[in-house]
Amino acid sequence: MNFVGRHDHLAGGYRRVNTATYGFPLFHNSDESKNFVKDSLSWKWHKGSRVSTINDWLQIKIGGDEEVKKKKGNQQLNRIKSTKYTIITFLPQNMLEQFRRIANFYFLVMTIISLVIDSPVSPLTSLLPLVFVIAVTAAKQGYEDFLRYRTDNVVNRSPVTVIRNGVETNIQSQYICPGDLVVIERDCDVPCDLVLLRSTDPHGKCFITTANLDGESNLKTLTVPRDLPMLDINELHKLGVIECESPKTDLYSFNGKIELAGGEGRILPLSSDNVLLRGSRVKNTECVIGCAVYTGMTTKLQLNSRLTRNKTASSETYVNRFLVVILLMLIVIVTMMYLFKRYEEIYVIPKLAYLGPAADGYSVRQFLQDYLSFLILFNYLIPISLYVTIELQRGIGGFFMEWDLQLYDEATDEQFIVNTSNLNEELGQINILFSDKTGTLTKNEMIFQQCSINGRKYTYKKTRLQEDGSSALIDINHFSKDQKNFFQALAICHTVQVAGDSNENTTEEVETANKAVNGRNVAPKVYSISNITEESNNSSRQSGVNLENTNSLETSLCNNPNGTTPDGISSNDITNISNNVTSNGSVATHMTSDINPLLDEVNKIEKRKRPVIVKRSPNFTRASSRIHPISTGSTQYENSMECSIEMVSRSTEPNMLLSPESRPSSLPFTRSTSAIDLPDVAVVPSPTGHKRSQSYGAPGAYLSQTLQRGGVVLRTASNTSRESYAAPNFQRQPTLLIRAESQRRKHEIEQVVHTLDYQASSPDEKALVEACANLGLVYMGDDDEVLRIRIVPPHMDYSRPFSVGKVNEMHFSRLHVLEFTSDRKRMSVIVKDENGTKWIYTKGAESYVFPLCANNQSNIITRTDAHISDFARQGLRTLAVARRRVGDEEYRSFMDEVNDANSSLENRKELLERTYAKMECNLELLGSTAVEDALQDDVADTLISLQKAGIKIWVLTGDKIETALNIALSCGHIPPDAIKYFIIDCRSKEDMLVHLNALDREIVFGIGAQCALLIDGKSLTIALNETPEMFRDIAIKCTAVLCCRLSPLQKSEVVSLIRTSKENYTTAAVGDGANDVSMIQEAHVGLGIMGKEGRQAARCADFSFAKFSMLKRLILVHGHYHTTRLSFLVLYFFYKNIVFMGIMFLFQFYTLFSSQSVYDSLFLTLYNVIYTSLPILFISLTEKKFSEETLLKQPELYKKNIGNKDLHWEYFIGWILFAVYHTLITYFFTYYIFTTNPVLLNIGQPAEFSCFGALLIEIVVVVVNLKLLLESKYLSFWYIATILGSIAAFIVTTIVYNVIDLDFDTDIYWAYNKLLSSLPVWLFTIITVISCLLPDYVIKVIPKVLNLPKRSFYPNTGRLMMRRNVQSTHL
Repeated sequence: MNFVGRHDHLAGGYRRVNTATYGFPLFHNSDESKNFVKDSLSWKWHKGSRVSTINDWLQIKIGGDEEVKKKKGNQQLNRIKSTKYTIITFLPQNMLEQFRRIANFYFLVMTIISLVIDSPVSPLTSLLPLVFVIAVTAAKQGYEDFLRYRTDNVVNRSPVTVIRNGVETNIQSQYICPGDLVVIERDCDVPCDLVLLRSTDPHGKCFITTANLDGESNLKTLTVPRDLPMLDINELHKLGVIECESPKTDLYSFNGKIELAGGEGRILPLSSDNVLLRGSRVKNTECVIGCAVYTGMTTKLQLNSRLTRNKTASSETYVNRFLVVILLMLIVIVTMMYLFKRYEEIYVIPKLAYLGPAADGYSVRQFLQDYLSFLILFNYLIPISLYVTIELQRGIGGFFMEWDLQLYDEATDEQFIVNTSNLNEELGQINILFSDKTGTLTKNEMIFQQCSINGRKYTYKKTRLQEDGSSALIDINHFSKDQKNFFQALAICHTVQVAGDSNENTTEEVETANKAVNGRNVAPKVYSISNITEESNNSSRQSGVNLENTNSLETSLCNNPNGTTPDGISSNDITNISNNVTSNGSVATHMTSDINPLLDEVNKIEKRKRPVIVKRSPNFTRASSRIHPISTGSTQYENSMECSIEMVSRSTEPNMLLSPESRPSSLPFTRSTSAIDLPDVAVVPSPTGHKRSQSYGAPGAYLSQTLQRGGVVLRTASNTSRESYAAPNFQRQPTLLIRAESQRRKHEIEQVVHTLDYQASSPDEKALVEACANLGLVYMGDDDEVLRIRIVPPHMDYSRPFSVGKVNEMHFSRLHVLEFTSDRKRMSVIVKDENGTKWIYTKGAESYVFPLCANNQSNIITRTDAHISDFARQGLRTLAVARRRVGDEEYRSFMDEVNDANSSLENRKELLERTYAKMECNLELLGSTAVEDALQDDVADTLISLQKAGIKIWVLTGDKIETALNIALSCGHIPPDAIKYFIIDCRSKEDMLVHLNALDREIVFGIGAQCALLIDGKSLTIALNETPEMFRDIAIKCTAVLCCRLSPLQKSEVVSLIRTSKENYTTAAVGDGANDVSMIQEAHVGLGIMGKEGRQAARCADFSFAKFSMLKRLILVHGHYHTTRLSFLVLYFFYKNIVFMGIMFLFQFYTLFSSQSVYDSLFLTLYNVIYTSLPILFISLTEKKFSEETLLKQPELYKKNIGNKDLHWEYFIGWILFAVYHTLITYFFTYYIFTTNPVLLNIGQPAEFSCFGALLIEIVVVVVNLKLLLESKYLSFWYIATILGSIAAFIVTTIVYNVIDLDFDTDIYWAYNKLLSSLPVWLFTIITVISCLLPDYVIKVIPKVLNLPKRSFYPNTGRLMMRRNVQSTHL
């Protein structure tokens, strides 16, 4: 798009002109984009970028400074980073993170010790598992960070057009420097924070969307700085220096100025209206140029984004606690073993002569050797494979969630994405859910529903209004003066922009819009009498159609809106018929064209010809019995079809022609008064032509049917017409024609509104303008601030004729816009109508508009306020509308004050608001509107289910509190009977303390009552800075919390405050925009929705999905499953390792504590890797205590897992006790057999020591695997196969190992084969396994058989917490 240095006196902008005037192309394609500015204009370049800081203010030379740029080199000043590692820092940083885990650090120490001392077992038994765990975890975390790196590069390496050295250059976004002139085209994202210097808009405006910043997808307007010198673009680098404040997090403020170069030396103020922020997107503006001020991580968007922090699941806290207990147990065991060994060495061994003489002395080296040998021997008490199994379980579980078809959105083809599988089980631990509103709970799609006009309430019915208490529907033709003024105000008081083509050629596109769908031609929509249906009982007002002037009556009925005549009939034939029939004087015809009513005069050509409609007077006298066929030539006969109209008798012989004597006289033509009288009429053609079985004037009397060649159209009068006239079951044809025209007009209005593509600064404005268009007031756009409102009634007025070719359009000159602000809660426009009268129209929150109305408006204010209360109870967003006349002198004085306020560098905002307040006074209240913000699908069911699951929901939004409250009520976030406490406009700590104490008393004395807290951004700032702990403790007690007008950083601060609570709440945050990224990253679990506002939230979240309703299944089903499965996995790992090492512990008592291992090194290495790993991994992925349907129907089951209840000490101790019992049974049964009768083998010889260790490990492997089967709820063939496979894997590996003659640890050569061949060993194994697992089975079965309730040995933690909350209440 080309920028032309041509002054625009209205806004200091630059106009677009065509090639004929300036000699360069108006548009450019992608191939020409590289040099289009250079080719179009003579550009000059002042090189480089210079940024200096003076008193916390930045000075940036427009165009940059080449010297500074050379010093900095090719630095990536605009690069963003969300990764944790680099190639250099990955290894040390990742190792540091992993060795923070107790088990990893412990095994690292054990590996080092085993390499240093004379280890009783091979050092590889510790080293290999450690390397495997570290490698798998590092690969997983490195891959996830690499994905973040690739996502960053998509942004950092995106092409951006800058102007350097007079040449338009495409560079990567990361190389933008402060001072660069950046060219942003339509529908492109802004790569850094820019000061707007040029725009192709004629008025120097730039329209943007800021969905990635504040979550609002509506259109916002920025402007070129006021009074910017009219320099050509090739002189733009000489403009001067931008001086601005250092970057801050506030998205809605910017203080700066442009110091103009040259002799002028003027200073132009800069505000947030002149700055394009990174993350916004240019809309409806072909091209803009801005000067980069903040780049990279200093942009406001990045300052509002927290750095990626390492998130860990709360379950790891319990795992670490268990590890500490096991580690303490290990130290106690090792110390005890060492002391026992010293005792044996001092008092027992000297007495055993066969052991040789005792050592003479005891050195420190010997102490370390003995003590550390025991430490190495029992190091498998710490389950190192626990972490790698957890990582595998999380990773595979993440794939299962991604493969869940119920988390897949077919409409958008979006599947569930797991970005951080480390937090799978945290989905089942959520206590507080923080949610965005716009785009998350709602679709951000507004629908006009109701309105109040002059104290009377109406319901919007698409193209009509229905008054409350009445069934009558009113269209625009019958609007009263108040109704016209109200909707005229809605059509004027806005800042809506037309994104589509509002020129006249738009209508051509509308007319052909139905011709092509999905690249194929389809039949256009046809409106015929059979398609016409009444919309209400009174939609056809029986006021009579003026048939005196039939030539002025527009007959809009057509069998084909595209204007094609029926097959076989040419337009020439129709014209001939028309001329001949009219000459007879008995029948009048009228040729019409199907012209879109939205066309202007110059474009109203006959684009589509309609089939001729033949009408005759209701009081005609039949001069003859037949109208003879028209004679035509043979050539014309071949090309067309001859038609004639004749009178046919409706007797038993319908085709018999009537004689002149038998003709009945004409009867009066009456109309039906009921919508029921209009049936769908189907005319069935006959071989002889068109027959009619109804009397003249009945429905279908004027329908014509396509005939075969040479046929005729027969029109008959009935012998029994008296009965037909007596019945009211008919409609006059002109009425049907008008209804068909109404159908066509409504369809075309919808098409035009869709083509215009309204873009508004607020979704409410767009909904109101579209509602006006559907009612017949179509906003066509503005031309040099002249608003064009075209009046196109979708329903024709039956009481007067309408004509073709006339366009009724109103024009209003928009003189000034009083912008909406969060403080004013309203917006106004000053316009001048076609009579030269100036008006101010105001639209805003009723609480701010009502006080501005004149004193004589108290009656209408009372009635309107009652209607607004009704609207609010329905969850609708409301606005009040008012106006008044403005005098010329008053307007001139107002503009002078506005100009003075804009010229002020200090208190500009206050001066403008004071000036606006003088104009917005003594208003005449017109009424109010009620708009519905469409909720996401099943959002109410999702929120209610989550609340039943014990999750408290906080909604954090940037929207105003009135709107947010309506949505919170309608979606079920705030219960309808809850006490609502508002903290608004709090300005001091004392005020906040008063509010909090009052709220606390409401909660305490209203025991059992639900309480909801609503607080705005200003008050929240006081609470976070002055009384954070008190605010946190009291707000948590509320049923629901609604925080409004928050910045992205405030959202994250609220989440951070809750995370610091002593109760250790698990938080989750869900959002769909870039403004939610900080909140998502701060929460324990980040949930991103892939919505209409970009993908930044989805990229930065831990889990991302397409619809908010999927949150129910994600949390209640997957969260529950992952929590129970991980708890099962953790407890089982500690159990099986205690059984494994318990055998080793007992064995030491029978070896003089010699630190001798009872197991071969093979068993120590493979026990956790092969023998017991696969079944627990499988069941930890498939275990289901409850079915999915049960979990969804009973959300209360979610409470069973909150707080990691399955990992509490009672369950841990229970598993430990089972492990101790199984250890005792296994060891002493085996020891008893070997000591009583060691002749167990078939060969009749005593079993050697290696057989003792092999038999012990065999029983251990069988018992721990069958224990897992006993504890599982969800049994499958594959699961049972993994258990049997693990046992078989032990047998196979041991057989293979023991046939190899290796004398490494123990001499196990052929020992296990001897055991397998012995029948007593098999019998002993079965008896021992049954003895171990029988108590487990009995304990599980008895409560179910006797239906005993579950009892806990520990106090109810829920009641203790409630008691603490009550005791901590501030009274």
